[in-house]
Amino acid sequence: IKKVNYLDNPFCPQEAKDEAEYQRRVSYDDYAHIWLGEVRQHSDAQVFKNKYRVESFEVTPEHGEPLQGADWGFSVDPTTLVRCYIKGRTLYIRNEAYKVNCEVDDTPALFDKVTGSRQYVIRADNARPELISYMQRAGFKIQPAEKWPGCVEDRVAFMRNFEQIIIHPECTHTAEEFRLYSYKKDKRTGDILPVLEDKNNHTIDAIGYTLTPLIKKPVKNFVV
Repeated sequence: IKKVNYLDNPFCPQEAKDEAEYQRRVSYDDYAHIWLGEVRQHSDAQVFKNKYRVESFEVTPEHGEPLQGADWGFSVDPTTLVRCYIKGRTLYIRNEAYKVNCEVDDTPALFDKVTGSRQYVIRADNARPELISYMQRAGFKIQPAEKWPGCVEDRVAFMRNFEQIIIHPECTHTAEEFRLYSYKKDKRTGDILPVLEDKNNHTIDAIGYTLTPLIKKPVKNFVV
């Protein structure tokens, strides 16, 4: 079985493509449902509901230096690298590298898919110190991200405090995770619980690691 949509149709008219692009900008969840055939996810359980949009943008000097974060794959989970920027009160997510079942030896090549990733600091999940050491020897400026009790919730709260989060269309896995990342529900009552689901969060965790210094030690004149 192969899932296809309008992107696979070489005869799709430009009018339909323009309509799909407009829908992607204004509501990624509606776009995924109408144009990609995904199950509609509108729910109060969505962590980033109405907090993000998928839209093309060009990085300019006003965006400042990039922030980079990495999350390591375990079993069927992906290894990810995400590059983002902060401009004013907006978080811009521009690049991603994403691979399931990524072997250790293949990780440098995966990270090199984000152009210039070796030139800037990468903050990574500190659960794999041996992998961080390996990537340092491979020439990456990578360091473990600090963790503390409640750090996952703190990172999510910090991200939600941005006025808007803009995800570049090339970051397809990031956009999908922002659409799916949810709080748990009580199976008996359907009530939304104040507990984050530990899934659909690999690029989101990587973004959270990039923001750790701002959460722990806020930059002067930077207010989210």
